[in-house]
Amino acid sequence: MKLFFLILFTINILFASAELEHVTLGNQDFSIVTESYDIYDSKGEVMKFYKEERNNDLTFVLSLILKDKTGTCADKSMQEGAYEINGTTITLYSFWDRKGKVYDTPYGARIQQYEVLPDHTVVLRSSKIYIETARKSYDPESGMKYLFTPPKTALEKEALQGYVKSVEKVYKGVFVFGEEAKILLDGVHEAFRRQMKAQWQSQ
Repeated sequence: MKLFFLILFTINILFASAELEHVTLGNQDFSIVTESYDIYDSKGEVMKFYKEERNNDLTFVLSLILKDKTGTCADKSMQEGAYEINGTTITLYSFWDRKGKVYDTPYGARIQQYEVLPDHTVVLRSSKIYIETARKSYDPESGMKYLFTPPKTALEKEALQGYVKSVEKVYKGVFVFGEEAKILLDGVHEAFRRQMKAQWQSQ
């Protein structure tokens, strides 16, 4: 228990504030720590999910940026996140956007689903992403342009494939296209609406 409070004390030193919530999935207890941060030109909030061990230690499981704004007042890259717990399933929603004259920052969404197994391990079941890494006009040589204009030649298809592989590696998910990408974005925004409604109803 002393170690647990020491961890929380350290968190409070490193970050502006931290909130702690306990949840139980199956018959395993977890701690959700929400931390605020203000570092250089980035300000935001991150959720960290820990498994509570029998010796009162916390084992890190996953994290999610709940909100982040990086840049000046007029020109910013932004990220929002939300999570839902349903039975033994944890779903993470992420959305990236930009404001002002920011060209080389992402726009897009990701939905990840984790499951808590009977042996208390947490596994990633699915991760779908759609990401535009910059504005259309930022890098005309990027394979990203074939998200908007279907590739025709083998070279163009290879460029799109290279772009997709790069995004999948950075954002840790399976890239989706067209109507599936629209459904993904709609799903993220709908999750944010559910979260706002739940917060409003709890007040």
